[in-house]
Amino acid sequence: MREASAMRCGVIGGVALLMGTAAEARAEPVDMMLCLAADVSESVTAGEYQLQRQGHASAIEDPAVISLIEAGPLGRIAVIYVEWADQQQQFAGTDWQIVDGALSARETAATIRRAPAPPWIGMRVRNTSTSEVVRYCLGRFATAAATARRLVIDISSDGTSNVGARIDEVRDHAVAQGVVINALAIEDSLSPFADGTHTRPAGGLVRYFEANVVGGPGAFVQAAKGYESFGAMIRRKFILELARLE
Repeated sequence: MREASAMRCGVIGGVALLMGTAAEARAEPVDMMLCLAADVSESVTAGEYQLQRQGHASAIEDPAVISLIEAGPLGRIAVIYVEWADQQQQFAGTDWQIVDGALSARETAATIRRAPAPPWIGMRVRNTSTSEVVRYCLGRFATAAATARRLVIDISSDGTSNVGARIDEVRDHAVAQGVVINALAIEDSLSPFADGTHTRPAGGLVRYFEANVVGGPGAFVQAAKGYESFGAMIRRKFILELARLE
């Protein structure tokens, strides 16, 4: 009985090892895995929501961005687009997309534009848990069919993290795993909270993100003056991130 049990354990362990090896073999090496995390919490209006989607899609298919991707060591990156709000509200309308040139960039942009809206987008109360979307992106890195030395979480948000775990502690955990977190602070929200502290914290959003959210080698914060300038700033942000590929 013990021998049979040991044999079964050995077979199961061998299968698991083979499955793990096969999964690693299927993983496509890329220069960077980029998790785009767009804040769609309560302070984001319907118009601002569309500007974020369009801004991310347009930036990916921008010729300057495509040129930098093609100039990387492997000439390709993996991208996933996530919309998020509170602790239970993270939604990826697409899976990981490989971008390796103009055609795949246009296809990825189109995928983002036509992705379904999160099922909870109409809920009146949608708080902001930046810490939970960082955890979510870490999980997506772990299960992706791609592999890269550079893992980047690209957060765009118009407010502070106001529910869930402390963002600075989760940030430190992610950085310890080799992840870089960059941020785009969207200032002058059209729908600020009544007391102003969420979207307009003391010292400003940029300082808040610098102190609490971004981390890792070369991490940075960009500022957009309202959602109307979002597209241009996310394009600039992509260029800064891709320029760091080696």
